[in-house]
Parts: sequence; C-alpha cells; structure tokens
Amino acid sequence: MSIRREIELKLRLEGRAQYDRLCREMGTPADAWEQINHYFRSEDGTIPGEEGVIRVRLERGKAVFTVKLGALKEGLASAQEYEEVWRGPLEEMPPPSAAMWDAGHAGLQALEQRFGKRFPLVWVGSMINQRRLYRTAEGLCMEVDASRYPDGEEDYEVEVETDHPERDRALLEALLDRLGVLYVPQPATKYQRFLEHLAGP
Repeated sequence: MSIRREIELKLRLEGRAQYDRLCREMGTPADAWEQINHYFRSEDGTIPGEEGVIRVRLERGKAVFTVKLGALKEGLASAQEYEEVWRGPLEEMPPPSAAMWDAGHAGLQALEQRFGKRFPLVWVGSMINQRRLYRTAEGLCMEVDASRYPDGEEDYEVEVETDHPERDRALLEALLDRLGVLYVPQPATKYQRFLEHLAGP
C-alpha cells in the first residue's frame, strides 16, 4: 500500500496533431501501455467531490485501487493519494460496491473519516487511456496520454510527476516550445473531464 502526497505537472496538448508531433519528435517511447479507469462516487455524487477521485485502474494484467483528495490549479496537481493493489478478482470489473468496502482499502477508510460516514458507492463509468513514457535529456519522466471517453471523444496531455514543480515546469515547457508543440496548462483532471463528457454538450 502507498500513501503519499503526489505532485504532478499537467499540460493539455492542443489537439491530435500536437500529440502526434510530440510523439514523433520524441521517438520510440521507453514504455507504452493501455489503462482502463473505472470511476466511482457516492450515490448523491458529493463524494469524493470535484477535486477527488475514487478509481480502480486496470493495466498490465493487474488492478490498482486509488483514492485521491486534492486540487488542480494552473496545470499543477497536488493530492493526497492512497493506492494499493486491488484484492478482488479481475473478472469482476467494475467491482461491486460492497466488495470495495469489504476489502478494507485505506483510501475508503480515509474518506469515511473525512466525511464521517460509510456511504454506498456507485460505478459512474469507465474510460480508456493510452500512455507513452519518455525519459528526456533534462531528466524528466514524461507521460504522454491519449484519453478516450465514453462519448468517443479524445483529448491529449502531458504529465510529469515531480518534487520540484517550478524547476521542472520550466524544463518541460522549454522542451515543448523547442519541439514546436502547442499546449496550455491543464484546467481539469481526467476524472473531471470524464464527468464533462458524461454530461454532454
């Protein structure tokens, strides 16, 4: 189990052409894989709130359960993250609400303490993310994501986990500028964007 403060730089790429340009300029990734995110919330939609996430992520033949409580501002995300391997069978995806509570995950216990109650969980939906990992000459571990939502729409972003956000933001933006890639600070988390796509235009 991992409980930590996660700090990430997040930049939104301005469309598929910019994503393709970045991947082409960076060459062969150090790694690439698919992620399937299953999202959950309370029945009334108030927990985990707009700036949190309750997620089971399936990738590389295993599932990881994550709860995040934090905020995203001007492309910098800071969250308390509770993450551990999902203990249930992979065949039951998305898992039933009762199984999530019965598993005793620390993230749900943290939510129970924060909100003062144990609450029924409902599955909101799922999305697919294609992730490419690049290690840059500047020492950044750059994750380049193409995310596809239930309505068929896609968006693209770059994430860099960091302990030195201002230094690494400058390095990341200088790299993208040098490659001619257009970007803006990411205004919303994947989960927030997922909810926007569910709501429709």
